[in-house]
Amino acid sequence: MEWGTLLSTLTGGGIATASASLLDHRRWKRESGDQRIQSRRTLYVTYLTALAAARNACRVAVRDSSVDLSQHRPVLWETLEVCTGLRYEVSISAPMFVVRPSDDSFELLRDICEVVTDGHGYSSDEYINARLRYDKAHQALRDAMRRDLGNDTH
Repeated sequence: MEWGTLLSTLTGGGIATASASLLDHRRWKRESGDQRIQSRRTLYVTYLTALAAARNACRVAVRDSSVDLSQHRPVLWETLEVCTGLRYEVSISAPMFVVRPSDDSFELLRDICEVVTDGHGYSSDEYINARLRYDKAHQALRDAMRRDLGNDTH
């Protein structure tokens, strides 16, 4: 066998191996990125669902005047507690441009719970203002999450 043929065969094999490795690395990187996005998407949906449940508990408590507020109080704080753990998960899994609105939404939702447990009614200025601040922060959170997931419509 000639050295030229052997050298050509080795060079061809090296190029084929290198290109296969490069393609595998790119595929792995793309799949890894897809998995990270899917994990965050799942976390975001879970967190938004928990926020919605806590917000709804506040809405029910403030509108239901037939039941003593002391009966609603534990439910409000339990639903908010579920949000707390998910908030911490968001804080270590999401980029800062999502964490900030996440914290704002949580804190403003907690404010709504406090307004309700303090006995303010549905049409009180305190409740209306707390609800409007929360709604604005919640929209900012959803916008940031969409941006992070690559679904930004703006």
